[in-house]
Formats: sequence, C-alpha cells, structure tokens
Amino acid sequence: MDTAAVARAAVEAVRPYRARPGSTAPSLLLHTTTPLLKAFDGDLAALLSGREPHDVTTYVEARSVYLGTPDDLTLGRTAPWAEAAALRGVPAVDVGDLDHYYLTHALLLMAEAHEERADTPLRHVIDWLRDRPDAVVRLYALDVETQIFLLWLLRRTGLAELATDANSPAVATGWNRKNHIHPTVADARAMPASTSDLSPEELLAAEQRLGRAHRRLGLTIPVLPGYTIARTGVDQDAFVADVLDAAALLRTRYGLSRAALKPADAGDGARIVGNLDLADTDRLAAEARTAHAVGDDHLLEAWVTFLTVSLGGEETGARRVPVVPSGHIRHGQVAEGLTLQMLDGYSWRGNDYVDEAGWTALGLPRDAYRTVRAALEAVREAFRGPQSVADGSHGGLVTGGIDFAVGRLGGAFGDRLLVGAIDFNLSAHGAESLRTFRDRAREQAIDEPYASTRVFLPPADRTLHQMAATARSMTVPGALLEAVACVPRRWGMVAATGADPAVAAARAEALVAALTTPAPRP
Repeated sequence: MDTAAVARAAVEAVRPYRARPGSTAPSLLLHTTTPLLKAFDGDLAALLSGREPHDVTTYVEARSVYLGTPDDLTLGRTAPWAEAAALRGVPAVDVGDLDHYYLTHALLLMAEAHEERADTPLRHVIDWLRDRPDAVVRLYALDVETQIFLLWLLRRTGLAELATDANSPAVATGWNRKNHIHPTVADARAMPASTSDLSPEELLAAEQRLGRAHRRLGLTIPVLPGYTIARTGVDQDAFVADVLDAAALLRTRYGLSRAALKPADAGDGARIVGNLDLADTDRLAAEARTAHAVGDDHLLEAWVTFLTVSLGGEETGARRVPVVPSGHIRHGQVAEGLTLQMLDGYSWRGNDYVDEAGWTALGLPRDAYRTVRAALEAVREAFRGPQSVADGSHGGLVTGGIDFAVGRLGGAFGDRLLVGAIDFNLSAHGAESLRTFRDRAREQAIDEPYASTRVFLPPADRTLHQMAATARSMTVPGALLEAVACVPRRWGMVAATGADPAVAAARAEALVAALTTPAPRP
C-alpha cells in the first residue's frame, strides 16, 4: 500500500486508548522522537556549528522507561535506556541498531529482515503482544513510520486492532506543529482596510480567525500577534519577502519593535531566533535565508517581555524565571493544574506543577491561570466539535501539551499583561514524567501536592544508579525524590515533591547541584 493507504488503514486498526480511573493495561513502550519535529536536523545543525547536540533520540528513549512497570515491555537500543530498564525492572527488548537516528527507522528495517526469515528481536515483541491482546502501545507520536510498523505488528500477531496512547494519525501529522496558530502573510494582507479602525485586541482576534486552526476547527484561544510564512513550494526570494512583510505588519498594525522567528515543525526550542529588531531588514533577510534552507514553515511572532516569578531555595539561590505555563491533555481529558516551564534560553529544562492555589501563592495573577485553563478546554473541545469531523481529526486528541506566554508586548498594547498560546506539542512530552512522578507519589501515600522536575547535563561518569542513590539519601520523611533518566554529558532528569511549589523546586535544584558537583579526590 502507499502512504495514503497506510493512514486509512491505521485509522481503522489503531485506536486511541483512554484510560479509565482504576484501570490498568500492560504497555509496550515504543518511544522515539519523530522526523515530524526534525530532531535529527537540529542535532546535525548543532554539530555543524560546533555546539553540543541535544541527542534528542537517546534521551527520549531513555526517559520513556520511567513510564513503565514490571508488567510492561520496552524497546530501545542505547546504554542509558538499558540502564533505566534494568534499574526499574521493566522487561526490555534491545533492538541493537545504533546506525539510525530514529528508532522507527531501525524497526522498519528489522521488520523487513524478519519478513525475510531472519531471527530478529522482534519475535519477542510479537509473542508478547499475542499473549496480551489488551496491551496499550505507548508512543511518542503516531507518525507514518510508526503507523507502518504497527500495521506490520498487527499482521504478524494476528490481532484485529492495537490500542495506543497516541493521538490519531490526523492529529499527529496535521496538528503537531505551530503553523496553524497565525494567519499567513497573504491572508493578513488581504484583510479589509477597515481593520485599521479596530483596537489591537479586536485586530488580533480578527487575524486569528484567518488562521488554519480557526478555519478548520473553529478554535479560538488567546494568541500573540504573529504570521505564518509558508515554505512548501516557495523559493528563497519569496520566503524572505514574506518574512519582511510580516515584520512590517507587526510594526504598522501593532506598533511592535521586536519579534521571534520560529520554525513550525521543531521541538524543544530548536532553531528559534529571538529578540529580532523588526526594523533591521538586513538581519531579518539573513535569518530568513537560513530558515528557508531547512524546509519547514516558520512564524514571525511578537517578542514577549515575560512576567517573572521567584523559584528555588536558599541552597541553590532563588532566581526569577519567565512565566511560561503549559497545560496538558492526558488520556483525552484536560489534566489537572498547570506546569511552569523552566527554560535555558529557548530549551526546556523541567516543570513545576501548580494548581490555582499554588499559582496565586507565587504571586501570579489568578485571571492568567484561569485564562490558560479555559484555553485548554477550548482546544479539547475543538477536536471533538462538528468541524473536526470534516477535518478528520474528530476525537483524535488524546495527549499533548500547549505552551503559553504571560507577559507584555508594548506597542499598541501598552503595559497590559497578555496571555497567549505560543506552541502546540500534540504528542508525548517531557511533562508526562512529572505527572507520572506525581501519580507515584500518591501511590506511596506522599501527601505533598506539588512537584518539580529539572533537566540538567550529567557529568560523563554519572550513572542512573548513582543518581537514584543520591536521591534516596536526600529524601526527607514525607517527601519523594527520584532520578528519572541519565544520558551522560547530554541529558538527565530528577524529580521532587514539596508542600508548596517553591519547596519542590528547591529540592529538585538541590538534587541537581549534588549530582553535578565533582566528587572530592582521594
């Protein structure tokens, strides 16, 4: 079958799983980053520019083991993944292929070899699924490679269908990006002249109604001013002209002076160029030429002066961090509370769980919290509404995260505090580790309601076993500290509970400090 037929077959045979309270099912953990987010491109670009790569594929596989239990089965191929599986007692199938960046590519080639009667590790996966027809396949994203592999597994196991915790193919391939938030430059330019009489808020709402999310799904949520610069079938000169046009629109319609150029398909803050001077056309054109070469749509979006909040403790030094809340869809429902994202530049470095009481205890405005929560409900409802039926995405949103900015833009908005959605990550995400950690804390009768995770760079000689031992040694009665994953020199994560958000953050940061302090020499 061709790829179009794959998508149709996947809709019929791969169904979204929505967990019911108190129910459990064994899981096949098949987490790998997806070509849809161009993780390989980002890591390769880092290497070519002399920077350390994120090594997204290794840390996504390694951290996924934390979601598993001894009743599950995990697939992977790296030493950090294998260490995590051994430490947590999760049965593992080592695929062994380190030549391919994406695990799905390795699996497809192995499936091909299996068809040619080679003895491959996939026989264990097939037997495990046959014995557990109620199993749920836990995925990072249901991209076309994953769809092909799951359809092959169905054929080999003889099962009629497979359940996954991933979004439907229509959501995974069509909406897990940013190019639906804002109108295209052409659509914005075509607005009637009378729009010049609108207030900035009215103009922003009118522009949003021209965006793909509103046109296809009827979705209306708070956003920032910005425009989509289409890349497909567009030559470099036209792409650059659109970026300069978008800059002119931000200046003339909203009185703004700075913006960020953001790729529509990248994750983890990759390839964002921020704080660009909208009057510096030479710099804008240069950045546009660089962006065009990568090949995906881009956004030129208003630059935000973020509201800040103080988090951390005395040991690590409380610091003010930007308020970038994320809300999540979990098992098809809006998950409780929000998380405050910790950022290093544009890259995600952990989360702090807050409910409304925790949010206001940090001195943050209650209205902003409620605005984000209402926007999350609107996103969920958009994928369940009548327009989503025609779009093919009806009921297909099972998991995901939406990031928001809380801050000021200046220009025509003056000093008003705004809330706007800035990223749609409609796939598995790092905050699921935090929410799984909170689940486990409750299972262990830990009463502390708040929790934090922190992402850091472990030293080259650090192991997950060492991290777990340090976490245990620093745990006080009534609290929980855990090590989630360790990829030496690339990526590590720890988690901690707290009686309030600041305490949880301080404990997580103290644990990171202990894990990154060089051991004394004998």
